[in-house]
Amino acid sequence: TPKCNSLSLAGRGFELNKMPPLELSQNSLFGQTDGVVRLERLTTKTVHQRKLATARRELRDLRRKQSAREAIAGLDHELEIFGFTKGQFSLLDLLAALFDVTGPAHLSLSTWTASAHEIQSLKAMSDRGTVLGTRWLIDFSMARRDPAATSQLREAFSHDNVRVAQVHAKFAILQNRDWKVVCRSSMNLNMNPRYEDFQLAHDPELAQFLNAILDEIFARQKKELADATPYEIVKHFRDEL
Repeated sequence: TPKCNSLSLAGRGFELNKMPPLELSQNSLFGQTDGVVRLERLTTKTVHQRKLATARRELRDLRRKQSAREAIAGLDHELEIFGFTKGQFSLLDLLAALFDVTGPAHLSLSTWTASAHEIQSLKAMSDRGTVLGTRWLIDFSMARRDPAATSQLREAFSHDNVRVAQVHAKFAILQNRDWKVVCRSSMNLNMNPRYEDFQLAHDPELAQFLNAILDEIFARQKKELADATPYEIVKHFRDEL
């Protein structure tokens, strides 16, 4: 295959400085709709700023640690932990370790995907009273990629507690009377044995900030969309253009 360079283009009658800019066609699945919350249109504050306090922040290389409990050892109201792992534990393991610290708490989750095992495990924790309540923000494509897990999620936690968006943000909020823990991570809610990172702390200010975003999404989006079939979700995006 001949190289496509400036000389060959010029020889074919093209002038590089007069070529039209590349344009991407709009994906019909992501058009503006009344039933789907466009994240860029949220009125809630979406930037959180504060002075950096590093007096008790620990940066932990956890590639030689084998458990999530080891990873968060010493967590209290004053300590922030950043950890870099080799993928030896999952976000579910991290959440279980956090519940050991906080005790029973409400859980809010934003994730691109979740697997059946993690959903089942969190449901068991809910049945035991460890998880006092949940709300989920998942990517709308999860229903198409893994309809079985999505159905299990809806059945386990009800569609009242599930919303969909074009979301790749991963975070968890654990909150009760004494704790407001925010965990931000590269991990989705499924086992993925590769390098991952997380950052967590008791952070009431950040918890309030993220809760406000979730509050608006849950208030504005029709809950039925999260309970629809993959076909219905895709059709909804297309028909509402």
